[in-house]
Amino acid sequence: MISLSLPTVATGPESWRRRRSGNPIRTERTFAWILALVCFAVFPSPGHGDEWKWRDRLIFHGFLSQGFSWTSDNNFFGHSEDGSFNFTEIGINGRLTATSWLSFAAQGIYRHAGNVENKVQLDYALADFLLYPGRHLNLHLRGGRIKNPYGLYNETRDVAFTRPSIILPQGIYFNRSRALYLSSDGGQLFASYDNGPHELSLTFNVGLPRRDFTEVELSIFGFSPPGELEPNRPLYVGQIRYEYDAGKVIAAVGYVDIELEYNATANDPVTGMLSKTPFKSGTFRTRPLIFSLQFNGESFSLTGEYLLQFNKASNFGPGLNRSLTSESWYVQGQYRILPSLQVLLRYDAYFLDRSDRDGDDLGLIPIRPRHATFAKDWTVGLRWDITPRWMAALEYHNVDGTAWLPFKDNQNPLKTERRWNMVLGLISFRF
Repeated sequence: MISLSLPTVATGPESWRRRRSGNPIRTERTFAWILALVCFAVFPSPGHGDEWKWRDRLIFHGFLSQGFSWTSDNNFFGHSEDGSFNFTEIGINGRLTATSWLSFAAQGIYRHAGNVENKVQLDYALADFLLYPGRHLNLHLRGGRIKNPYGLYNETRDVAFTRPSIILPQGIYFNRSRALYLSSDGGQLFASYDNGPHELSLTFNVGLPRRDFTEVELSIFGFSPPGELEPNRPLYVGQIRYEYDAGKVIAAVGYVDIELEYNATANDPVTGMLSKTPFKSGTFRTRPLIFSLQFNGESFSLTGEYLLQFNKASNFGPGLNRSLTSESWYVQGQYRILPSLQVLLRYDAYFLDRSDRDGDDLGLIPIRPRHATFAKDWTVGLRWDITPRWMAALEYHNVDGTAWLPFKDNQNPLKTERRWNMVLGLISFRF
């Protein structure tokens, strides 16, 4: 979700940067070992007999989705102007209830999304401690790789069955920066209070962003620089959520605070853009604030979300030092013609700078065209739940602007077209 002129903050300590420069694959293996050791420590041995019925405590689910994309101009999920099948999601997740107060959950996924992603990754892996089980109040402490409570859909966006459409509104749920917002390595405090039809929950995460910043670098610099972009402190995520009548009405407010730092190398072209500071680096800070509201009736659902994203870049030269506020919103209606068949209509808009909605004053030329600073998208979709395990979907997008196009799929922004159309198809299986 970070776009061109981004985030900022004070430079972090050198020791922090050394800790964050480790191998991300090693980090995922570390989480796996920690969870395995905790399992051995808390699980009863086979000698306990019927006290430990692991078959009743271990639940596995999985999914497989294959998509198709075609665009009249520009590219999305690969070279889509010629038609592309480069959108695949294969995942397996499990939950193990060790005791009445301790459980574990994890999900691994293979995701191919054009040139942006093509790899196996650990989406989340956590231990969940129930600190206070009450009649109305429950308090949880979670640790590991944890999903970030960002908007209504971020925590379930990987499973096609839980998405309202093939792709989510891109002005808020960018595919190109999915890894940055999806989950983080750290801890979460979750509290919920219910009283009759009312439920109120509070979630607070502190953790390290996942290290996949290539698309973020491209959005900031216009190219992939030889230096390293990395967090200089943990990110913070918070959400307050209210539900009425088991989700008939949902309202939420969420906030994210991320700071990244660019560390230049010798003969780095970015060095010429950096101010003469003791650290020879530039810093970025982004703070999305998102408001969400949803109504779910028997045959009709209406959803709206509004985003203000406060961005700042500092310690760079005059060409990149700036502060701006991005804005995005969407309104979405879903109507269930039959229990297994539904239609969707949505309008979503994104502006890199809410005070410059046409990109006239951002100074992107000749690096990028003005239409790279905004995107307005009309979406019409159809979904068919063939069986409880099989689902097929088709949707059409009429787009004005290219602000959320993946950079890796469109490596020459000046060749992109402002007005374009897109057709997406998807078939998905779950178990």
